[in-house]
Amino acid sequence: MNRDAKFINFSEEHELDYILKKYGKETNKENRDLLKEFGKKAKEFLGKTMLEHDEFYKYLADNSLVAKLK
Repeated sequence: MNRDAKFINFSEEHELDYILKKYGKETNKENRDLLKEFGKKAKEFLGKTMLEHDEFYKYLADNSLVAKLK
């Protein structure tokens, strides 16, 4: 796996859409904006500048954030 592939690039729409599809959510601007905000909070909480997919998925689950997506 490419080193960059394990990290989420929150500025790439297709990466955010991948996450939304993973959870069966709509791929729209509102949901992408929410993921960006969740990502910012996750980075602050974890003290990181970059998040791996697994770290972000765990943060979403631990904080019941998936339910906030449409």
